[in-house]
Amino acid sequence: MTSSKPYQYVKGYTEFYKLRFKVTPDTLIPRPETELLVDEVLRFVSQLQPTTYNLQPITILDLGTGAGNIAISVARNAPDIKIIATDISVAALRIAKYNAKRHGVEDKIEFIQSDLLSGLNYTLHPKPHTLIIVTNLPYIPTERIPYLDSSVKDFEPHVALDGGEDGFELYRKLFSQIKEKSWQPKLIIGEIDYTHGELAVNESQKYFPYSQIETKKDLAHKQRILLIS
Repeated sequence: MTSSKPYQYVKGYTEFYKLRFKVTPDTLIPRPETELLVDEVLRFVSQLQPTTYNLQPITILDLGTGAGNIAISVARNAPDIKIIATDISVAALRIAKYNAKRHGVEDKIEFIQSDLLSGLNYTLHPKPHTLIIVTNLPYIPTERIPYLDSSVKDFEPHVALDGGEDGFELYRKLFSQIKEKSWQPKLIIGEIDYTHGELAVNESQKYFPYSQIETKKDLAHKQRILLIS
């Protein structure tokens, strides 16, 4: 039976956070669950004290930006925030830049090709500063990829799906890079596999033993969001 190409790729766009985004087979198709990441970022920013906001510039790092949907949605709703969006894929960054220009926020987002934090030298703001890291890293265990719906496994980029042996390898890599750089983000927020709630908390505690770590469920009541603050 022939796989059917996702209708978002056929149309060339999808809706996310009430905005329209261009998508191609070079980018993962944004899902409704990922809108929860945007919600959490905006909620955290809104809770910062006005004095903190004024004295400590806020930078948001969107790692693995894909079509740019998270960064652009945040930029549209928190216009005074500096955002850096990265992706390992040059082709994906090209699409993200197009979407940023389409929504009038190209001057508010810096796009950088980087494998997680490896290509970043974070010197954009003097200290003290408030750093928020948001990411929807690949989190599907490698052995589960062949069993995904054909519209996903046959068309969407595997580099944006495959999270390694247990699905959490890229998060471990990110956490290691944060510790190596001695960064102290005020918030790390990531989308996780619905089976990863306990794993995500236990692994995060190894890297951030003094942080508050929790998971939140999506609208389907599945574990979906990891919060480290």
